[in-house]
Amino acid sequence: MIIRNATPTDVPTIRQCVEASLEATYGGLWTSEPLRAGDDDWANAWVACSSGAIIGVGLTEADIVSDLWIHPASQGKGAGTALLAALETEIAGRGLTTARLRCLEPNLKARGFYASRGWTEVRVYPHETLPLNTVDFVKTLAPQP
Repeated sequence: MIIRNATPTDVPTIRQCVEASLEATYGGLWTSEPLRAGDDDWANAWVACSSGAIIGVGLTEADIVSDLWIHPASQGKGAGTALLAALETEIAGRGLTTARLRCLEPNLKARGFYASRGWTEVRVYPHETLPLNTVDFVKTLAPQP
């Protein structure tokens, strides 16, 4: 598996990966319509590749892991762990020692994944637009040399 920076030509494949993960994780929870990837700047993301295919994507913003999506067919094979480590390193490289992220409360698989990698749930609250709760996580990062 390779973790690398995304390129502009990766964006259509990244969107497909994100949408597959969205549907597998949240499909039908609040709408019967297909879930779509947001307008994030996916060309600034990190991607996990296996056999030349993009199987995961992650994105940070300041001290926040804003996105971490693994294609459903590739979950449980280490891509999420490798991408999360790259995202944490990117945040720490900005001189920050605390990272934050959030996920939706029904996503028990992601919540367990983050907890098992040293992230702590700190708050549960209503999502600003969806009829679900959001869970905030924090993690203390090691300073980068």
